[in-house]
Amino acid sequence: MKVTLEKNPSWRWGTLLIVALSLSIGWGIRGNFGHEDGAAFAGCLAAITVALMSGREDWRNRVAYFAFFGALGWGLGGTQSYMQVIAYAQSGEALSQWYGYFCLFIMGFLWAGMGSIGTAFPAVAPMERIVRIFKPLLFIFAAWLLLDIIEDPISNWLEPNVGFDTTWYRHENPLYWFDSNYLSAFFALFGLGIYDLQERHGEKNRLLLPVFAVAGSLVGFGTQFILRLACGEDRLASAVTYLQGDPTYINPTTGQQAYAASDLLNNWPQFFGDYPQHIGWLIGLVAGITIYFLIYGKFRNGASLFAYMAGGFLILFLAFPVLGSNLFTRYGGLRMTPPRSDNWAGMLGIFIGASVWLWRNDLRPVAWASVIGGTIGGLGFAGAEWLKTIMISFGNSKILAWKGILPGTDKYNSITSAWSNWQSQNWHSFFEQSYGFINGIAIAVALGLLASRIKMHKKDELAGQVNDFKYARWTKVFATLFVIFGITYFNVVENVDTWSQELNHNNIWQTLITLPGGATKTVATQWDFPYIGRLPGIDFLHMSPTGWFNLSWFLLVAASLIIVRRHMRQSLSIIPKTSLSKGQLIFIIFLWIMIVANFERALPGFNYSRLLTEWVIYVNAVITTVLVLILPVEKEDIIISEPESYKKHYQKSWILLIAAIFISSLFFTVTNRLVYHYPPSHELDLLKSNADHTRFGTEADWRSKPNLKNSKGK
Repeated sequence: MKVTLEKNPSWRWGTLLIVALSLSIGWGIRGNFGHEDGAAFAGCLAAITVALMSGREDWRNRVAYFAFFGALGWGLGGTQSYMQVIAYAQSGEALSQWYGYFCLFIMGFLWAGMGSIGTAFPAVAPMERIVRIFKPLLFIFAAWLLLDIIEDPISNWLEPNVGFDTTWYRHENPLYWFDSNYLSAFFALFGLGIYDLQERHGEKNRLLLPVFAVAGSLVGFGTQFILRLACGEDRLASAVTYLQGDPTYINPTTGQQAYAASDLLNNWPQFFGDYPQHIGWLIGLVAGITIYFLIYGKFRNGASLFAYMAGGFLILFLAFPVLGSNLFTRYGGLRMTPPRSDNWAGMLGIFIGASVWLWRNDLRPVAWASVIGGTIGGLGFAGAEWLKTIMISFGNSKILAWKGILPGTDKYNSITSAWSNWQSQNWHSFFEQSYGFINGIAIAVALGLLASRIKMHKKDELAGQVNDFKYARWTKVFATLFVIFGITYFNVVENVDTWSQELNHNNIWQTLITLPGGATKTVATQWDFPYIGRLPGIDFLHMSPTGWFNLSWFLLVAASLIIVRRHMRQSLSIIPKTSLSKGQLIFIIFLWIMIVANFERALPGFNYSRLLTEWVIYVNAVITTVLVLILPVEKEDIIISEPESYKKHYQKSWILLIAAIFISSLFFTVTNRLVYHYPPSHELDLLKSNADHTRFGTEADWRSKPNLKNSKGK
């Protein structure tokens, strides 16, 4: 017997609305904070509401895991760079526009696909598998912390006289490589390797790792030495290297060559060119260690999932932008948004790696949900951009010009004046929140399909097993505290920089100092400890604004740990008893921390245009708070109908995906051009505005706007 819509809480209008609103709120805030941390917040909110609204007690009991893994899954997509792809869709050049919508779909698919995997994993996996996966994950977190500590010192050691930064001159960092997160993938594998070694502490083959490492280094060194003797080193380097730009490009304004070939970056990290004598043994070292773990590695307790994902990132990154681009240099290579980030290739590798692992490890419903959610997310990303362009067509100067209403005429001035407020709205925020809303629908649909197809997880499924893990109960505690204080911290701490720039009156937040040699540098002002920091002879009891923020946050976390530890010994009255009420409490705390923090971030520079972002987010948060408290019912009956196989479902979902990407990208392109009536490509003036971007043609970005050495980045 199949579940009817009335009997399945996941298909009620209230469920779809609250999940969609939750992700919309998160995505609007993500637009302010950006990147992985902002996306993690959005995915976390939606994952909590999916669990609470499902009517399934087993899912509600796992709400902390839904929040944790949902955040991780959605956070991964935040590494992708997409603003230039949006600009392609608005460029007016037909092929670039289609390409823009097509790539927006791909990015949206990967983003929502991984978000669906993160959200569906705790819904499907046995509790034992969920609990066990935390240990290797903590090793990855430790490796990323190590990377954060050592990356800049190593970069400065490799290039001591280069003044790179993390924004406009990041391409001068010797470790820069296509603006990607390859180091994060590499260090994830490093952490997993350490984990695997300690898990196999009784096996003698651990002693073979140094042998493989040394042997690989010697083989790599010897190979490079032989190539050098045979005069083949330069030929090999030339065969696998290409310039990120077109040295024959002529600046149409000056009629001169725009830049020299020597000013262009290539497809390898900068330190490869600075230290070519070390390339052979380094590659050999990595290859030797990789071969060792391929032979002897066990990667137990779910560590293999992360190995598939990180390995997939590096393999696809090398296959497409790094090496595959050599075959397409006339078109800027296999790069989605040159000269911006190529993390899209890594994300594709992560998705493929995760999908293969899920299929091999009897978690096929998760793989199926990822394609369903990803397809809706892809349509949402491209569709939200298309909807935005339709909305801003009213009173648009480009359309007026097509109609023969030229700038300077009375009619032109009258129309543009009447629509000026409409045109000046924060339309990018409209795009962000609309896309977030559709992503919420994607998660609601993907998990709704699973809610009536996945058998109920038994309460005693781990009797006599979980108790053997010292950290079993603490995984739920860790997940909860990571969500409430971890994800929020990584977002809210960014406010300090905003306040430092917006409120720096009388050098309260930042101070300009003069370095030896006359150069100046802006540094954080040091704030003294109250009372004791101002005693005579004491000049060390002070911290930067960020330091004070970190100390304050640490005290809050410490207090929470004390409370939780006490609660685990003897229940505290303030902590709710039921899974539903606990999930609601987590949601309310998590949501309103970020609502307040988001308003604090915007407040120093607040103006009426921010109403489309902050006020709409606030209203949606109020609505969502009401819904999350009144809609879920404590006990509901759900009829489960498990399919015999997910293979046919999975195949059909891929057919639907392929059809959706081609039909939608064509529809969005054609209808946009019917509305805007762009002139022929050869009449488009792409030189007047930096906002005009194209992927193809003589003025394509990779030709006309490449990143140049010692110049401000793009």
